[in-house]
Amino acid sequence: MVADFMVQARELLAGGVDEQRLNAVGRLLAEASRTEGFITETEMRTLHGAGSSFTLLQSDPDGLTLMFSRFLPDEETPVHNHGSWGVACVVGGRDRYRHWQLDSEGNARVLYEKALGPGEFVTWLDPPHDIHSQQGMDEPAFELVLFGKNVTQIPRNYYDPATGRVRTPQT
Repeated sequence: MVADFMVQARELLAGGVDEQRLNAVGRLLAEASRTEGFITETEMRTLHGAGSSFTLLQSDPDGLTLMFSRFLPDEETPVHNHGSWGVACVVGGRDRYRHWQLDSEGNARVLYEKALGPGEFVTWLDPPHDIHSQQGMDEPAFELVLFGKNVTQIPRNYYDPATGRVRTPQT
């Protein structure tokens, strides 16, 4: 099922990555997530050095990567990027998604915030449009996230909005 989704997503993106095509992939991901057996229980790995975690469902040689992620309500993820465009679709719980942008001085500020429930999704384009933070609302939020690159192989930046500092941990 995951492999079929990846083929269909690739077909939708064949003409290039733009907001319209990413929204079409988001709708496809929301539909696929409702298919019984699409998400299988597997071991999750720590994400962002906090309570968030993920499982890699499929990563293709060209980088197209699908993850299943969990975001806890206890704390928001750090403000971070992934170095790739993406589509995140909530499949369980509710997610507070904040999209950030860098101002002219290079400081991160909130561009918009959304509360997402099952079947709802957000999209973002390649850097510098990929800066965000997330948090489960009242309970863990579970998401399927499709990236254009294998983000487990790309160092990400973490932004401190209070100080303007950016750090890139060693992978």
